[in-house]
Amino acid sequence: MPTGYRELRDLLDERSRPALDRPIPWHALRAGERHARRRRLSALALAVAGTVAVAVAGAGTVAGLGGADEVDQPITARVDEKLPRRYVEPDGTVYRRLATATLDPSRAKVTTFQVKVTGKPVAILPDCPAPKAWPPRVSARVPGVSKVFQLLPAPFLMNSCERGKAVDMQLFPAGTRTVTFTVESFPGREAKGQWRFGVYEWTAPATPKAPAPPVEPPAKISENLHLVTKASATWPGTREVTLTVPNRGRTVAIVTYCGDGLTERLTTDMWVNGRPIKGPHQCSAPPTRRGAGYFGLGRQPRGEKTLTIRVRLEAPIPGYLQRAGTLTVAAYDGRI
Repeated sequence: MPTGYRELRDLLDERSRPALDRPIPWHALRAGERHARRRRLSALALAVAGTVAVAVAGAGTVAGLGGADEVDQPITARVDEKLPRRYVEPDGTVYRRLATATLDPSRAKVTTFQVKVTGKPVAILPDCPAPKAWPPRVSARVPGVSKVFQLLPAPFLMNSCERGKAVDMQLFPAGTRTVTFTVESFPGREAKGQWRFGVYEWTAPATPKAPAPPVEPPAKISENLHLVTKASATWPGTREVTLTVPNRGRTVAIVTYCGDGLTERLTTDMWVNGRPIKGPHQCSAPPTRRGAGYFGLGRQPRGEKTLTIRVRLEAPIPGYLQRAGTLTVAAYDGRI
């Protein structure tokens, strides 16, 4: 019985998936690349010593061996490289590129393109013309669905240009195979140069790796807020952190941040003495020398001698239950 195009494609995808999901020996590949580079340089030096004409001809031949897409892509795969075909984040999550697109605001403010997906979580990785450029908006539509799908946890690329991290899309309905993406620049905020975007799908490790130790919170933030107490938890084994601080009638500020692959990807819900704080809030990056962002609670009722602060992590994508990381909550008091 003849095999149809779709059946053949599904069969090839099934047979190749174990190889795609298997971790890649990057160290061996990099070592091989270094050896190959040394051999090429030695051969080139010998060619130059013989005749300049031969060297020029050889260089032209090497440049024409691969197509434009192959020349543009690096052999090794680190997150800071330009839209690699495949890379692995430190927590063991494998990202595989599905498509690329380009937006040049000097020529067009919007670009639209279709991508075939497989049902895995999808994320967008930008190649920005400048590290602090204002990123275009990214959205997606699924045939037959009225909803416009946005980026998570906030509908913009956040700090992706500076951090070089892919940003998740909202999950598409089960059975989705084709998605139409739209990239449009913000009016009046176009960065000079071209934007390139990689659309990736990712696969979490079968067994979560042990996360790195959480970053310690600073002893104080701004000039008047001093650390009172702190606590950390390891995701996904523990999803909540609870702190109790004395209520001195002063401003209370909460610093919440995530480590490893959870940074700026999960959200948090917060309660103070059982009262929900309007949210959800993004689980931000760990503090740096430049300081830490905080959420100000303001002065709480004087009748409450202590404040019990409960913070819970929420994962908008179930795959994050297989990705390890940490949650840290620190309480400060003082005057703002």
